[in-house]
Formats: sequence, C-alpha cells, structure tokens
Amino acid sequence: MWKIAIVDDDFQVLRGLRHIIPWAELDAEFAGEAIDGESGLELIREVEPDIVITDLYMPGISGIEMIEKLRVEGFQGRFIIHSGYTDFEYARQAIRLDVDDYLNKPITIEQIREVLFRTIGQLEDFYLEKMEKKRLIGFVQNYEKQMADEQLAALLNGTLQPNAADMKIPNVEAYWTDYDQQVVVLELVKTDRITDISVADWHLFRFAMSNITKELTQQEWPESAFIWLFGPYSALVLHIPRGEADEQSLERSARFMETLTSSMLRYLGLTVKAALGERISKWEDLKKSADVAFESLQAFEQGQGAMDLVRYLSQSLQESSEEELWSHIQRFINRQEASAKGGDPKLFYRVLATEIWTLLQYAAQQADMSITPADENELVTSTDTIIHRADVESYLQAKVKSIGLKRQPSINQKHKGAVDFMLGYIHEHYAKDITMDELAGQLFISKNYLNQLFKKVTGETFMNYVIRVRLEKAKALLLEGNLLIYEVSEQVGYQNVPYFSTLFKKYCGINPSDLLKK
Repeated sequence: MWKIAIVDDDFQVLRGLRHIIPWAELDAEFAGEAIDGESGLELIREVEPDIVITDLYMPGISGIEMIEKLRVEGFQGRFIIHSGYTDFEYARQAIRLDVDDYLNKPITIEQIREVLFRTIGQLEDFYLEKMEKKRLIGFVQNYEKQMADEQLAALLNGTLQPNAADMKIPNVEAYWTDYDQQVVVLELVKTDRITDISVADWHLFRFAMSNITKELTQQEWPESAFIWLFGPYSALVLHIPRGEADEQSLERSARFMETLTSSMLRYLGLTVKAALGERISKWEDLKKSADVAFESLQAFEQGQGAMDLVRYLSQSLQESSEEELWSHIQRFINRQEASAKGGDPKLFYRVLATEIWTLLQYAAQQADMSITPADENELVTSTDTIIHRADVESYLQAKVKSIGLKRQPSINQKHKGAVDFMLGYIHEHYAKDITMDELAGQLFISKNYLNQLFKKVTGETFMNYVIRVRLEKAKALLLEGNLLIYEVSEQVGYQNVPYFSTLFKKYCGINPSDLLKK
C-alpha cells in the first residue's frame, strides 16, 4: 500500500486534499500531515512516505527548501507541488530536485486523481525495475561464486592449474594475497546412515554439513573458504595472518577441527574425519597442502588415489575409451587390496564397490555425461551380494552401463548454477510459500525447463524436495523438545496442523506426537 503525506499551512487545503484523494482506488493510505516545512521534515523522516504533496510558501522554510534538505539526505520519495503562485524560478528549482508535478491552486478532483495515478504508475515501474536489477545481480553473483567454488575444487583436485587464464578464487582477494593458507580435508565416513542413499538425500546431507561448517567458520574462523571436492570429501582453506606463529595457528586449527567434527556428530549424527595440510605462503601451492591433509587422514592410497582415479576416469569417459576406464579401475582395486589390513573381506569389498561407484559418478559429472536409470526389466545389482573381487567387478560393469561411453546432452554451467541456487534458496526459505514460478522469475529460465533441470540433477521433483526439507527440519525441532506440534508446523511453513501431521507420518513413518514423546 502506498503512503501519501500532505504538507500545507492552510487547514482547509489539508482537509480538502484528504477528502478528494481516492485512497481505495490508489491502494494508498494517509501517512500524516504537517503545517510548515520544519514539521514536514520531521514527518517525512519519521514515516518515509512514497509520495509527498506540499505547498511552496509556508512559515519557516519553504517547500523547495524542505525538498532540497530531504534530497541531500537521500530521500527517494516522489514530490507533487501545489501552489497558488506561478514562479518560474521555483519551477526551475523543482525540476532540478526531481519533483514529479507542479499544480496550481485550486486543485480539482480530476487533476489530483490524474497526477496521483500517474505518479504511482511511475513508482511501480521504478520498483519493478529495481527488483529485476536486484534479482539479476543476485543471480550473477551466485553464478560467479559457483564458478569460483568449482575452480577452487578443481585446483585442490589437481584438474586445474593455478596459472589458468580464467582462474577465479572465492572470498576476499586480500585473504589470498596477504595471508598464508592451510587446507583442512574433511571425509564423511561411510556408516549405515549414509549407505545407499538417494541423490536427493545426498543433497540434504551436503547442505546440512555445509550449513554447520559455514556457521562455525563465521564464529571461529571467518577468514576461510569451504568447498566440496568429490564424493565424501570436502575441504576448508584456512587463511592465516602471516604474523601468527605456527604453534598458535596449529593450536587454533586443532581446536576448530575438534569443534567441527563433534558438531557434525552431535547435530547430524554424521561421523566426519578432519586432517590438516601444511601451511603455505602462496595460494598456488594449495594442492600441495591438500595432498598432505589426505596423507594425514592415514588414507593416502584411498584419498589421493581417489582424486587421481576421478581425473583418469573422467578422461577415459570423454575419450570413450572403455579399455582405459577398466585399466584405471583395476589398478585402483589392486592398490586398495595391497593396503588392506585384515578385517572382514566381505565388508572390505562391499565398501570398495560403493567407493568406486561414487567416484565413477563424480567422474561422469566432470565429463558432462548423464547417468540413465536402470531398466526395470534388468537385474539391479546390489552390494549386498558382494563377497569377492570378482563380485566387485561384476557390480561395477553393470553400473558402468548406466553411464555408457557416449556423450549425453550436458547441462551448461549456467543451468548447473541455477539448480544450486534453487537448492540454496529452498534451504534458506523453506518456511515460506516457495513456488517454481517465483524461482523461474529470479533465474530468467522457463518454469517447465527449470523443473526438468531440477529433477535431472537431484532425481526428485521440486515440490517433493521442498516437503522433505521442511519435514527434516520439523523432525529436528521436535527432537529438541522445546516447541509444541502446532508451533513446529508453523515454523516449517504449514498453517494447517492436521495436514502437517499427515505429511509427517507419510514421509517419516511416525506421527509427530509419537516422536515428541520420545
């Protein structure tokens, strides 16, 4: 609703204007009135109206002086001058101060109606243009951040050289040039909780981990950059003031990693291992620091070898070389078998099969190749039947068929960024009424195509994903035990409590009241 204020030293004019302005038709409200320029300044500063109708000649400061002071202060509202005098100099100053109209008293109903409708139309156009610019800037900034994050991940993975012409790095540039760096590698340990989860579930875990990591870094280490590498691996680049002693930074980073891993276990039930790389003075040596961090995980063959395997598999897929693909997989299996130290061989091979399939999927993503769903008539392989190495190879051969060695139409970088924007928007605004129309307008992509992109990347429809994010949050709130069911329902975006309870039972397998009792 538009706010209109009136400034005039004539009480009859004030009453008359209030009476003849068609408030309902304009979708406007009366914001207040003042009888001179000084009180007009106070009123406008306090209520910040969209439109001010003001006289010129008033006691104290004039209407022009009042407008000039407000413009200097940055007031963006619209002004309509009405005066009983015709003065060229005043008119000239009014133009300079971007006054919308200059009316002579007495004002007719039609005049004020026409001027206000025209002024409000201009305001609507102004705000629409401002919103579009804001949306466009937000999308461009998100896209640039996505590009910088992907290039940082590629740098740590060894698939991009630091001297690349289009190399971009995230965060404040001074952190990369005036600080030392140290890489922390995080590994999400494979437990029953994250075995055989869907792509959509994986995105939920990733966002949950990312949110906790970013929240903690803002508190404990704001000079840092968080990035996902591949599969279960992510990394933090810690920026360290060059004057900070090694002992002090090591103590600080050890305390931070302990807080981070314990928070993952406490809030998400996820086991995460963290390891620190060496401190470097040039960001171009980040991969060297990451390599040391992988060694510190006591899984160099698994970690660093996995990074190399992804790179080799991606190249083989791009070159459509099945022979090379299997050669790299065989060598990786050989190294894993050589480094195995006792334990249950069945469990070893099952975990190994899952690990290689995860890396294959990541390699396919890097090669811009799609993974087709298995045919319902085909035998769907499972790690449950794996006992020996031969079973691992059979499992992977069946899985590779879902990738194929022919390049599929790829999703371009802009559209990948669009889906990432959507995922982030959902996790930030899940309690609001999010619609595909709204996001399509922000991303300048058609609604139908955006829906297809979202499902292609996540394996789940947009609305279903929104529901699951809401219900995961509801589950966490209920387990905290501080809110009643209707309060939780409202906090996650459902005003209808019975509907919320029905959805919760459908997706979580238990009623909210039963979970609350636990």
